[in-house]
Amino acid sequence: MINLMQDNNAMMLKAIGKVIHRERIRRKFKFTIFCYENDISKTTLYMVEKGKNKSYVTSLFKIIKALGLTYEEFGALLDKELPKNFMNTLD
Repeated sequence: MINLMQDNNAMMLKAIGKVIHRERIRRKFKFTIFCYENDISKTTLYMVEKGKNKSYVTSLFKIIKALGLTYEEFGALLDKELPKNFMNTLD
């Protein structure tokens, strides 16, 4: 059971990172400039994009806002990134 939760957490972090990275690139935001202009540490953004950081919720919200996404848009993109049956594995 613990392994399944760890796998789900890792999968979620990786999916969040992929969405953020893809949207930053799609919007042509340069990594360093994006961090500087939005007061986000480069380490935080790097770790989030790589799916290696259980970022604070406030940092995640700050990144989503800086990308120009609504939370609903981000949620929809994240939903597309996760496996189809992902929500069923959280029970």
